[in-house]
Amino acid sequence: MNRRRFAAVVAVMALGAAVLVVRSFEIAVLEHGSLMRKAQKQQQQVIKVPGPRGSIRSADGYLLATSVARVAIKVDTEQLPYPELFVRAAAPLLGEPAGELARRLERGSRSVWLAQRVPPELGEQVRALAPSAVYLVPDFARVYPQGRLAAPVIGFVGREELNTIGRAGLEHDFDAYLAGEPEEYLAVSDAIRRRVRLERLHRGRAGYDLELSLNARLQARSEAAVAAAVAEYDALGASAVVADVHSGRLLALVSLPSFDPAEPAGSPAATWRLRPVQDALEPGSTIKPIIAAAALAAGVIRTGEGFDCRARGTRVAGHWVRDHAKPGFYTIDEVVVYSANTGIIEAAERVPRQQLWQAFDAFGFGRRTGVAFPAEARGLLAEPQSWSGMSRAGLALGQELTVSPLQMAMAYAAIANGGWLPRPRLVAGGDEGSAGAGDEPLTRVLDGALADRLRRMLEGVVDEGTGTLAQVPGFRVAGKTGTAQRAVNGTYDDVHHTAWFAGFLPMPQPRVVIVVVVEDPRERDFWASTVAAPVFAEIAAAAATILDLVPTEPIDEPETAQPERRDGDSRRDTA
Repeated sequence: MNRRRFAAVVAVMALGAAVLVVRSFEIAVLEHGSLMRKAQKQQQQVIKVPGPRGSIRSADGYLLATSVARVAIKVDTEQLPYPELFVRAAAPLLGEPAGELARRLERGSRSVWLAQRVPPELGEQVRALAPSAVYLVPDFARVYPQGRLAAPVIGFVGREELNTIGRAGLEHDFDAYLAGEPEEYLAVSDAIRRRVRLERLHRGRAGYDLELSLNARLQARSEAAVAAAVAEYDALGASAVVADVHSGRLLALVSLPSFDPAEPAGSPAATWRLRPVQDALEPGSTIKPIIAAAALAAGVIRTGEGFDCRARGTRVAGHWVRDHAKPGFYTIDEVVVYSANTGIIEAAERVPRQQLWQAFDAFGFGRRTGVAFPAEARGLLAEPQSWSGMSRAGLALGQELTVSPLQMAMAYAAIANGGWLPRPRLVAGGDEGSAGAGDEPLTRVLDGALADRLRRMLEGVVDEGTGTLAQVPGFRVAGKTGTAQRAVNGTYDDVHHTAWFAGFLPMPQPRVVIVVVVEDPRERDFWASTVAAPVFAEIAAAAATILDLVPTEPIDEPETAQPERRDGDSRRDTA
């Protein structure tokens, strides 16, 4: 061989060997880390799977929201040999149109979520159709065992891939507490990217459970009573609050119309809100005990003084204000009992503006109660420097201010318990102790003797005044009606009203305060004495049974039933 050629061949081979050695060194040492990461990215994928969301329970042990084990189905489209056959077989199993499944697989991504929240046994059936392309990931579905019960309180959840996220109510406000920590899984593929196994890398933590103060049985009975009134009077909506007068623990919160938390999109968004907490309305005559308390505390009413209420109204700042009470001379106590507008307006006019405002402020009006619920209404209480010549009269009739049913319940609780304003509590606690607000010192808003006098006034309302339909057999009851005109397009009329009843039982040592609000009753009647008071009575009777309240009055025995006549007539009693 020509020595020159031989030398050239040797040189080329040596150069090639040198290049190979250098490249091998680069791959094995210098680029090892980056190439390893690329290989792992191609063959390994970390999937985060949320753990089970914490449950929500009532104080009496009923499960209101919980999570059940499910699986999510993911498909590697490159490993799916016959997509059309797979879709045709999987569609009836998943209960979805074949066209919809096909569209999901054709979206261009290699890894596609085919279905979520699927029962595990169904997921195994789908995986059996294409074992090399389908893998199952642990998943959970949110369920509400009591259906619509307390739905505006509980709220609902939404989904972002496998993440369940609270969208409304307590599900939203306590989302981080309920959600827990996700688990991490490693999805491993072989060199040609076939799924080999799914390994758990990190064990997550289930969400904490949440215990509410609500009594599920009382909640159900209260919802039924309010729903019947809404249907009977074709009302726009209604609310009810039931609470312990000392601790402020909320035993029932009713908001109608409501929705199905499992299918919230099937109802208007307006049904999602919790009316007794998130809405504020003019309270009508339920405010009169507060006016009486302010006047008595200010010392502007003489002992035994009578108010002249014979004219069926009074003139204030050039405006005539009607009075529906029977004409007569009334003491301040009788003004509240018979809901005399003339008397309460005169009492309010005597109280200095700043002092009257301070009385409202002390009872919590115009500011949030601090209950553990999102978007609580503050209500409206204007500063006294902005009041007009009609303002004190308007306030005396429950106008020119708005309050939530929850605020009113706490104000009446203060009257019931001897003058201490409680803070409402909805969340009793959870796995890691209390998840809501802790116990806080109560605020004294009434002198004990004055609170006792107000209780006697309100008991008179139920015994002989405007609230006789709120009576509960076996119990002494105290409370106040309130029929407020609703402002429509900035003006009041005689068509739109809100019917209130606020009260408590059993006297003389009340344990439970109840507020009922029926918004815009449009059929038959609108007066609180006939619309709201009977609903209060029904809820109060249920509370007495469920909470084991001790009767304070004898209960009349029903008359002995007479033997039914059997003369061929099959008519039934229709009492």
